[in-house]
Amino acid sequence: MDVGQQLIYLLEGVPLTLSISLISFLVGIAVGLPLAFIRVYEKEVGFVVDAYEKVFRGIPEIVLMLMIFFGLGPYFPIPFNSAFFVACFVLGLRSGANQSQIYRGAIHGVGDEQMIAGQSVGFSKWRAIWHIMVPQVFTYSTPGLGSEYALLIKDSAYVYVIGGLAEVMTRAIQIKSSPPYDVVTPFILAALIYVALTFPIAFWLDRWGTKRKRKLGL
Repeated sequence: MDVGQQLIYLLEGVPLTLSISLISFLVGIAVGLPLAFIRVYEKEVGFVVDAYEKVFRGIPEIVLMLMIFFGLGPYFPIPFNSAFFVACFVLGLRSGANQSQIYRGAIHGVGDEQMIAGQSVGFSKWRAIWHIMVPQVFTYSTPGLGSEYALLIKDSAYVYVIGGLAEVMTRAIQIKSSPPYDVVTPFILAALIYVALTFPIAFWLDRWGTKRKRKLGL
């Protein structure tokens, strides 16, 4: 393959890379947001959240993917025999641990006054959290979430270790392993693709969060 053909082949893996990162990001929201509020407002079980964060932030994604895909896959083929599911599952749980800390910082940034005001007009604690705190927490968290999503796009490259998914990094390795065995160009092109994917997303989310804060007077 010449450089142009390599680039086209790598770009064909971009939709899969973005799909993995987006689904993982949404899983991270579903996991991280409740954990953050539990950690702040249900302190008696906060140790569970701390343990979760330490485990999933401390173990590399590659190790988790290999453990689950090759360790659990033979015994539980549905769903752990699916490389796509395992990739989104592992990256999502890891992102949940990261996002939990992002949201927790945002909760402290919003302050307890909002919760007190909500409960003073008859809201239950969790109703006040959902209707009052969550929208503001998302606004405060936008810069951190932009960085987290960019990190997920990069971390999707780890999927190559379990195979079966032709995302950008796997395609780069396939090019490297085929004649004329170019070990430099495909990885330079892959690196440029990752930069092109991550920078605009993080930049746009940061700008959007700043504008929304001004609009809300935060």
